[in-house]
Amino acid sequence: MFCTDLFTEIYKKLLVIMVLGVVLLYQNIYAQKKLFVFTGQSNMAGRAEIEEIDFESIPNVYVVDDTNNFIPSRNPLNLYSNIKKETYRQRLGPIYSFAKAVHNVHPKDTILLVVNARGGTAIERFMKNDSSGYYEKTIDRVKEVQRKEPSATLEAIIWHQGESNRNSYHNYLTNLNKLTRDYRTDLNSPNLPFICGQLGQWNPEYENIRNEISKIENTIPNSFLVSSDGLTNFDEHHFNSKSQRLLGARYAKKYLEIKNLPKQKILNATKASSFNALKEMLLKPIDNYVMVAAHRGDWRNAPENSLQSIEQAIAMGVDIVEIDIAVTKDSIPVLMHDKTLDRTTNCDGLVKDHTYASLSKCKLKDGIDDLTGYDIPTLEQALEKIKGKILFNIDKGEDHIPLVYPILKNTGTLDQTIFSSYYPYEKLRKLSGSLIDSILYMPKIKHDTKIPKEYLDTFLKNTKSVILQTRAITETDSLLKMIPDAKNKGLWLWMNTLEEFHSAGHTDEKIMQDPETHLGWILDQGTTIIQTDRPQVVLDYLRKKQLHN
Repeated sequence: MFCTDLFTEIYKKLLVIMVLGVVLLYQNIYAQKKLFVFTGQSNMAGRAEIEEIDFESIPNVYVVDDTNNFIPSRNPLNLYSNIKKETYRQRLGPIYSFAKAVHNVHPKDTILLVVNARGGTAIERFMKNDSSGYYEKTIDRVKEVQRKEPSATLEAIIWHQGESNRNSYHNYLTNLNKLTRDYRTDLNSPNLPFICGQLGQWNPEYENIRNEISKIENTIPNSFLVSSDGLTNFDEHHFNSKSQRLLGARYAKKYLEIKNLPKQKILNATKASSFNALKEMLLKPIDNYVMVAAHRGDWRNAPENSLQSIEQAIAMGVDIVEIDIAVTKDSIPVLMHDKTLDRTTNCDGLVKDHTYASLSKCKLKDGIDDLTGYDIPTLEQALEKIKGKILFNIDKGEDHIPLVYPILKNTGTLDQTIFSSYYPYEKLRKLSGSLIDSILYMPKIKHDTKIPKEYLDTFLKNTKSVILQTRAITETDSLLKMIPDAKNKGLWLWMNTLEEFHSAGHTDEKIMQDPETHLGWILDQGTTIIQTDRPQVVLDYLRKKQLHN
C-alpha cells in the first residue's frame, strides 16, 4: 500500500514536470523577437529629466549599445547612438514608455531597440548620401542587429523630428517621403510602418512644420501620425518628463493598432497613461481599471470648486474632476455648489442676483472656513485648466446645457465633459432640445426613480450615455440589482463614497480607517468609477491593487 501511494505521488510529480516542460517549450517556440528603430532630433534622443520611475530596466527589452551588443534597457536610451551630441545631453525620451507598453502586450517576446537620434539636426542631414553619414550609420546598426539576430522581425521606424526645419518646411514632405522609401529599400522591407510624432503645440514657430507633418498619412504610404495634443514642455523646444512618457505610450498605441490588436488589449497595455487613451476608455470600460473622480476637486487642500482644487486633483492623478455650476445675472456660468455665496465666499446673496463683474470682490473660503485670496472661477477658466488632461463632470448643469454647450465647443472640451442629473430624458429634452443627444451624459438613479430599468434604457437609446450613477442605502439595496444589467450593456458604474446613503455606509471617513473593508465592498458591487472626497487615499488603494496603473 505504501509503495503504491509512493509511486502515485512520484507519477503525479513527473506529470507536473512534463506539463511545465511542454508549456515552457511552447512559449519558447512561439516567443518572437521584435526590432524597432528610433531616430530623429532631440525630443527623440530625450532631453527631459529622468525620474525614479524611469530607471528600472524592462524585462526582455534590450537596447543596442555602441558595440552592437544587446544590453538591458536602462535610460538614457540614446546614450549608445553613434550620431548623438554630447553624452550629458542624453536624457528621457519617449522610447522607454513605448517599450514598456509593448512589453505589457508581448511579455514573452524579446524587444530590441536601435536608438539613433541627434538633437538640433535638420531632415536633410538624416537623408541618404548626405555628407554627415547619419543615414548610413543608422542603417549599418540595424543590419548588424539583423545579422546577429536573423529571426528578429523589423517592426517599425519611429521618427520625431522637424524642429530644425520650422523655417524651411516647404520641401519637408518630399524629403520625408524619400527618406522612408530609402529606409524600406535598404532594409528590404517595402511595407515597413513609419510612425511619426507631431511637434509640441506650445511653440507658435512650429505651426507651419506641424501642418506639413500632419499630412503624412495622406502623402506617404503606410505612415502614421501620433498627436502631441495636450502635451507640455519644460523649455522652448522640449517635452517634459510626463509628456515624454505620454508620447511614448501614444507611439505604442499606434503601433499596436497597426498590428490589429483588440482595443481592450491595447488600452490594458497603455492604461490611462495618455489622455486619448482615457477618452477611449470612457467609451468602453476595460478590465482591471477603476477611475477616480475628485468631488469638487481636491477641496481638502484648496477651496472647493476653485482652479487650485482642480490643478491639485490633476497633479494627484485622478481621472475625473467633478464641479458644480451656478449662473450669474449676466448669464456667466461660474463654479459654485450653492445657490448662494454665503457658505463658500466672503460675499452673500444669490449668485443669480450678481453680475460676474460684481463677484470680483468675492474671495473663496477653504474647507475649514478660512478666507483665501482665490477668486470665483468661470466655467470657461476651469475648462481651460482641464483641456487635454482629464475628464470633467459638470453637476448642477442640467438646466443650463444650451448655455454651456457653446463654451464646451469653443474650448474644445466637449468630448471630455460629462453632464449628469436625476432628470428623466423627456424633461432634459424639453430643456436642451437635441443637444441632449450629442453630449456625454450620465443618468443618476435614486430611490424615487420610476421603473429604473426603463429610465436607463431610454437614455441608452437616445443619448451618448456611457456611465450609470447608482447608490445604495443598505448592502442589500434593490438599486444594486441595476449593476449587472448595466455592466452587460458596457457601462461604467459610478458610486459616491460621500454620504451614508450613497454607498451603504461605506463612506470616505470609514475608508480612511479601513480601506480594505470599505473600498473592498464598493469594488465587489462592480463599481468602476468612485467619486470621493479623499481622492489620494482611494488612488493609493487602487494602485496597490493594480487597478489604477
